[in-house]
Amino acid sequence: MTYQELLRFLDQRLGYPLLQDMTPDAALHAARQGTLSDALTTEILLDIYQANQCTTVSDPVDRARCFDGLARLRLRSQAEDADPALFRKVLKLSQELDNAFDQELLHQRGKNI
Repeated sequence: MTYQELLRFLDQRLGYPLLQDMTPDAALHAARQGTLSDALTTEILLDIYQANQCTTVSDPVDRARCFDGLARLRLRSQAEDADPALFRKVLKLSQELDNAFDQELLHQRGKNI
């Protein structure tokens, strides 16, 4: 799965607009420029991109690297004084991130049958 495929998958399933009606490339560019309206979205887009050492949105991403990149955010959302809304968003992100890679694995296995 590529970075842009992952973002499209997450955008459809998170319940909040990750891409904010932009292409993955445009959303990443906006995140880099600091012009996205949502700081959480900026953090997610950049952390996943950087953790996977991507150079383009067409680069592949890996489950473990994605979770490693989001580790600080996940810990922050689980802090005792964390906003419950942040906790729910990050929990949903973690679940759907896992789901994305599970779906890809099932798709790949289906091709090999």
